Amino acid sequence: MNASVAVVVGLIASLIAVITVLHRVVQGGRTPQLRALCAGAVFSFAASLVRIPDMSALLVFGGVNITWPLETVIGLLCNYFMLCYLHLTVDEPMMAARQIRRHLTAVLCAGTILILLFASVPHSREFDFGPQGRYTAGGPPDTVVGPIAWLILAVYLVYPLQDLARVSLRWARKAASIRWLSIALGAYSLGAFIAAVVQLHVIVYQVALLVSPLDPPPWPEATVEGPPLAVAAFGSMVGLCATGVYSVLMTSPRLRPVRELSHRVQLWWQYHVACCRLYPLWSTLWRALPSVALSPAKSRISDLLRVRAKWNLHRRTIELADFLQAFRRYVSADVGDLAETLARERGLDGDDVAAVVDAVVLTVGREAYLAKQPMPGSVVDVVSRRSAVGTLDHEARHWLRVSALYFGSPIVAEVHGAVCDRNLT
Repeated sequence: MNASVAVVVGLIASLIAVITVLHRVVQGGRTPQLRALCAGAVFSFAASLVRIPDMSALLVFGGVNITWPLETVIGLLCNYFMLCYLHLTVDEPMMAARQIRRHLTAVLCAGTILILLFASVPHSREFDFGPQGRYTAGGPPDTVVGPIAWLILAVYLVYPLQDLARVSLRWARKAASIRWLSIALGAYSLGAFIAAVVQLHVIVYQVALLVSPLDPPPWPEATVEGPPLAVAAFGSMVGLCATGVYSVLMTSPRLRPVRELSHRVQLWWQYHVACCRLYPLWSTLWRALPSVALSPAKSRISDLLRVRAKWNLHRRTIELADFLQAFRRYVSADVGDLAETLARERGLDGDDVAAVVDAVVLTVGREAYLAKQPMPGSVVDVVSRRSAVGTLDHEARHWLRVSALYFGSPIVAEVHGAVCDRNLT
């Protein structure tokens, strides 16, 4: 990713994050977590402003360009407040307070040392991001202060960046039920991880500059570190922006219709996907007993194009239950007992056992029906093993389990083989 594009994207994303978080704070959400997120968004936006190429020429005071110390301090503060936000959100209060104090001490020490080092040689090319600076042009350092400052900064950044990546990933797992928020947090975690890996290159590069027997590396730092840092900034800014947008979407009273519409769309999609996943099982049974289906789909494509997702899923679960009742009359009770015994031997219980028995009944009963075998005297009971009939979601989950077992369970295959060999025990 081009560095200038990453700067523009980071600037826009951080500005959106500032606006959305400030809106949340104004609406009354003055919690420590939101205050820390707001501060992190503000410093992120400031860091994106400083990274604009034309901004460096405006940051000259008394003949000294302060771009390097300003960007360094703003970046340290941004990382600190984002760490505060994540720890306050994920950790227990006592643990969060302890982590925040530790990071604050490290930020103050590192920031003071770096500013003093810059103040000792403010005109050095070590702190120049322009084309004449050592970071862009490469070559040996003009003073050892520069590599020492870069080394201290890199050594410090490894710890907070890996902590950001670790805590963000942990929070992304906790928010797994909110898919897009989990993805946004994963993107932020990935950006922090890439930035931490880049700091390892910075450390090796500065050590090579400080050790006199070694020649300076033949490549400029910017050549190696620029592209991955652009990707890291993109991921981090998008993750920060998405977090702010999510905070506003979930809490703003004016956006209640948007939340309700989003919830309805999400439910429709879940019902539609579940109905499509049940199509292979339904289609297999329908071809054996077509009279059960009320309005069967002519093909899988036409089934995909049905838009009444909830009604279609409700109808499909009813028809699958009708198939089960029809085919169970061709399955003797000892077949269900054998399936239940094998399922429990493999550690299954509850509704999982019921799903195994239903899959066995559908497999054996369908084959017996097609072979026109006589009905047994004692048929299998498919009701007693199941819990009480619940909501549509509960029924859909049950039949999805049955579908998976019907097409791929070794228990079903074993019972079916036993029935074929007439070796029931």
